[in-house]
Amino acid sequence: MTMSSRLSFGMSLVFLVACGGADGPDGVSGGSSDSARETASLSSGALSLSPIFNANMVLQQNAVVPVFGTATPGSTVVVDFQGQNLSVTANGAGAWVADLAAMAASAVPSSLVVSSGPDSITVSGVQVGEVWLCSGQSNMGRSLSSADGSAPYIAAAANHNLRLFRMTANNGPATTSWQVSNSTTAASFSAVCYWMGLDLSQDLDVPIGLVQATLDGSDISEWQHTNGGSGEAYDIMVASIQPFAVKGVLWYQGESNGGDVNYQPKLTDMIAEWRGDWGAGSLPFGIVQLPASKWTASRIAQFNVSQTVADTYLAVTHDLPGGNQLHPTTKYPVGIRSSIGARGAVYGESIVFSGPTPAATSFASGNTAYVNFEHVGNGLSTNNGSTPGPFQIAGATGQYVSATVTVVGNQIQLRSNRVSAPKRVRYAFSGAGNLTNTVSIPTEGGNTVTSLPASLFEITLP
Repeated sequence: MTMSSRLSFGMSLVFLVACGGADGPDGVSGGSSDSARETASLSSGALSLSPIFNANMVLQQNAVVPVFGTATPGSTVVVDFQGQNLSVTANGAGAWVADLAAMAASAVPSSLVVSSGPDSITVSGVQVGEVWLCSGQSNMGRSLSSADGSAPYIAAAANHNLRLFRMTANNGPATTSWQVSNSTTAASFSAVCYWMGLDLSQDLDVPIGLVQATLDGSDISEWQHTNGGSGEAYDIMVASIQPFAVKGVLWYQGESNGGDVNYQPKLTDMIAEWRGDWGAGSLPFGIVQLPASKWTASRIAQFNVSQTVADTYLAVTHDLPGGNQLHPTTKYPVGIRSSIGARGAVYGESIVFSGPTPAATSFASGNTAYVNFEHVGNGLSTNNGSTPGPFQIAGATGQYVSATVTVVGNQIQLRSNRVSAPKRVRYAFSGAGNLTNTVSIPTEGGNTVTSLPASLFEITLP
């Protein structure tokens, strides 16, 4: 992002953060009057900080961290933090951005001080660690208190170094504030995002900042301007905090686009738009895949995007209880799998972070399709002890038929007496799939994940 673009964001936030949409379907607002008053206190005279900057926040480690806001046009703004002293000039519209140099993680609370002439703002309790944005519709917004097995985690929420910034129902950053995780703040926060952050905090041993930006019932068009989208939710809850430094994004949406055959290009373009606006072309995106067959169009799109768009990963959920419900209450493994994906794909941890995926080396010979797999861990397996499936194959006509399955090591061989020359293979389109890998991944609280499920897929054979 150029300096002029970043400064324009600083001015656009003046409008965006003042905007508040109507409450979502569940009537949840983005914040309280107390948090609004706290945010308002971060302005002194003509000097102001973007409302994403307030007490008890987390700044991203090992990256340039833009600090931004508004001041009198042409005035000098000084930013002090952990020994760094930066001086910048507000542009003609009054916007300013100062870039803190990359910092190591620190759990010691520090003060961020911003001054301009006689005006000064102090933000206390600031830590440095990892920051993730969790966004999407109601399943991402579903609270920890509504999720199965959450009671002990809520009770222990103050024992972990997590900081939470919650935006919902088209209420922007000025309506809320950073909260230290405790039994009250964690209970209302996104269950998936919280459990992802909890696992990351224990694995990485650094402060974790989690930003929730969710809108119940939202179509992907509300999160992008491309493909004819309105981008309203994006503008109010995401663009309004840019270019705030985040490590990555976890995206959990698609129910409102369950039958949308154009969801793949829409999601691809949405990721590109967010990355472009953030000035971060490789900003990691984790994608939570929907579970049920009624959302097959968006599910296959989510898988395809994870395979074709760089710096993305997929958290598969179809094997979890309640998958046919609109709001499955099993959220813990969704958060843990999202963290595992980040640990492997983003942080480079030496783990098998994905369920089995078909390899490019798959091929057909004679009447048999040979599907090789990546991310097999200690070998292919199933979650019910049965033969892997359901698999289907198709020849030149494109007519799919059920296939006989033979497993040879990490390869699955498929054939049918109705297809003499297989050209295409698909998995889990005609029923719930059972294919998994075998792994041993330590997770929060001393738990261990022993398998990860494969996504449904459809491939063409060379």
